[in-house]
Amino acid sequence: MEHDIEAAGAASVSGLTSGSHHPVQSGLPCTNCGEVVPDRFCSTCGQLASDFHRPVWDLISGSLGDMFALDGRLLRSLPLLLFRPGRLTRNYLDGQRARYVPPFRMFLLASVIFFLTIFSLGDRMGWFGGLRFDQPSESGLEVGLTLPADRAARDALNQALADPGLDDATRAQLADSQVVIGSGIQMSEILLPDGKIDRVALRTLIEERADPDTTPAEIEVAYRTIDHAATVFENQDRFGARLRQWAPRFSLLFLPVFSLLLALLYAWHRQVYMYDHLITGLHFQTFLYVLGTALLIVVAAIPSTTGWAIGLGFALVLAYLYRLVRVTYGSGRLLSGLRAVLLLILSMILLAMLAIGLVVLSFFLT
Repeated sequence: MEHDIEAAGAASVSGLTSGSHHPVQSGLPCTNCGEVVPDRFCSTCGQLASDFHRPVWDLISGSLGDMFALDGRLLRSLPLLLFRPGRLTRNYLDGQRARYVPPFRMFLLASVIFFLTIFSLGDRMGWFGGLRFDQPSESGLEVGLTLPADRAARDALNQALADPGLDDATRAQLADSQVVIGSGIQMSEILLPDGKIDRVALRTLIEERADPDTTPAEIEVAYRTIDHAATVFENQDRFGARLRQWAPRFSLLFLPVFSLLLALLYAWHRQVYMYDHLITGLHFQTFLYVLGTALLIVVAAIPSTTGWAIGLGFALVLAYLYRLVRVTYGSGRLLSGLRAVLLLILSMILLAMLAIGLVVLSFFLT
């Protein structure tokens, strides 16, 4: 993944510059269209006649010097993006594109800086270690297969508990019995001393608790499902590494998810297209990466500010999102506030589900 980040960083930084700090190959055929390049740029397709197959830090240092010296697009784009939410997006959608950094290039550069920061600081501060589930409760792992006798006893208990005249002591006793009957497979029955799951015992318990009419294929499906869950449980110490591996990927997947949420909230606006939502999503995520990078640096320097940083981050994100949708889409104050809150809540839920789902899926695929 680190090589992917370096390649993305090189591509994003090179796209921000005018090319004066990059060596060119004038007089040779253009690698894009084949026409001879007379000077620095191809007169046919406009591509810079430079070879970017160099160490990534050479590319970054040269590109940054070029960017700040000659190409002021980043200096015009970044302050507008950070301190005037929605204005850069609205200007870009209105056709004022030449003077600003293209949204995807700025998004890509900000994401590279963010992930390089969180990975380097995370390794040093130990943020990716110790990501484990809590100790399993006494109810253990529920396989969803119950003996007929257990089912009949559970129905009888439910009927008894429905009696309004039942005293508190009896009700508590019946409730405890209900928990025991519906407990499923206990962790103590399948957990080995080394923390692994006894697969033989697991299969045996599933077969014993299956209904008489359960087919072997259904038992096999149940076993495979619980076996995957056991694999995840056994490899909790690898969650940090998997989260680090997949984080840049599900951050990219979050872009279309956020854009689709915007599309749903503005579905009745006929003059607003999916392109508008994608540009808005790119600028919003770029802001998140810049803000996240700044907060990570502060937390790493002063660990006692973690709680304040999280609270401040949520407040800034909500305020930014409110101004973003208000300025970009011209919504009223009330509707912008409601949409901002809804977008933030749904985005957090979907991002958490996406992250957990991809990490868990990665265990199933190995």
